[in-house]
Amino acid sequence: MVAEYHEFFRGRVRARLRDHRLWCFGIGVGALGCTLAMFYLLPNQFQPLTDSDSSRANIEMVPGTTIEQTEEVADHVAAILSEQQEVRLVMERVSEGSATLFIMLKADRENTSIDFERRLNKEFQNIPDARVTFSSQGGGGGTGREISVMLAGSNPEMLQQTAQTLVEQMKGIKGVVAPRIAADLQRPELVIVPRLDLAAQLGVTTSALSQTIRIATMGEIDQNAAKFSLSDRQVPIRVILPKDSRRDISTIENLPVTTASGGSVPLKRVAEIRFGAGPTQIQRYNQSRRIFVGADLGEGVLKGPVMEQINKLPIMKNLPAGVSNNAVGDEKWQAELIYNFVIAVVSGILLVFGVLVLLYRRFVSPLVNMTSLLLAPLGGLLALALLGQPISISVYIGLLMLLGIVAKNS
Repeated sequence: MVAEYHEFFRGRVRARLRDHRLWCFGIGVGALGCTLAMFYLLPNQFQPLTDSDSSRANIEMVPGTTIEQTEEVADHVAAILSEQQEVRLVMERVSEGSATLFIMLKADRENTSIDFERRLNKEFQNIPDARVTFSSQGGGGGTGREISVMLAGSNPEMLQQTAQTLVEQMKGIKGVVAPRIAADLQRPELVIVPRLDLAAQLGVTTSALSQTIRIATMGEIDQNAAKFSLSDRQVPIRVILPKDSRRDISTIENLPVTTASGGSVPLKRVAEIRFGAGPTQIQRYNQSRRIFVGADLGEGVLKGPVMEQINKLPIMKNLPAGVSNNAVGDEKWQAELIYNFVIAVVSGILLVFGVLVLLYRRFVSPLVNMTSLLLAPLGGLLALALLGQPISISVYIGLLMLLGIVAKNS
């Protein structure tokens, strides 16, 4: 009996192994497993990298830099760009403390615009007293660079310290180029602190003091300025110190301030005047101070894997109390894209399944047809893996179209 049972069991196993339905089911399960694995392993980013015929480089100088000094650096950067074999034309737009270079690339170049920009990123880091970066194709999400991380908090000192720690840890990630805090350069300022007790003794009001300081630095505002009347309009007469005098602290110290009695006293008698430094701008997010940390990417590096490494850094996993990290730019849009894509796919599948149930008047046959959707993405994902391309918004759009075609054909 035992021998007969074993023979019967072996016969049934051989019959099942020869059954093509079992093999098809196994292949389908394996394909589904490969599809899920590919979705997990392939890198993600919001927009695919495109080969553009133009590029833009931004130059940020130390606050207080004159337009002549900025133009000199812009000419130097333009000379470096003009030496590249991919460049056809370079145009400059220079202002005080910053400049923008518009670059037109040759149509018959060997390298893509992405490779061109990332190759020059390291060379531009060696230019003294200037920050030269290429504008990100996706906008940069706050910094204009390929990597942007936003930190927010109510304590400016803690926020600055956290951002500096993040910069130091980002330097250890392979493929991250020149991480730094955006807009962290201190601007030279003229600090004037009134001596209120002495000003009161001399009869100097705060309005007289502020008017003298305003005229000395920015000039009188148009609403308070005297007007020169013409036949058809009035021209404001703006009183302001010459530029050279505004840079001379002794001239500012001796500016006359009107007293209540009609006389005047030097500004240095009623105020302490000194040079200082302060931030060039203050940014807020939901009423909290915010700060951006930006970086560029090296050659052949994708943004998705780098952002995953940044989010796993010790400082990002253990942010100090009162400091938060919010998705910004591409990361925010990508999260919204995936969420809405899942809703669209699930809703579409349920609607199609409902229509098929009404047509077939049963549940099993429509269910068999809809299982083909599970195998549809595998071919496209394999092509992405072979070409080294990430999953981006264009892939999701193509996948949505593919699911519709497969559902119709099945």
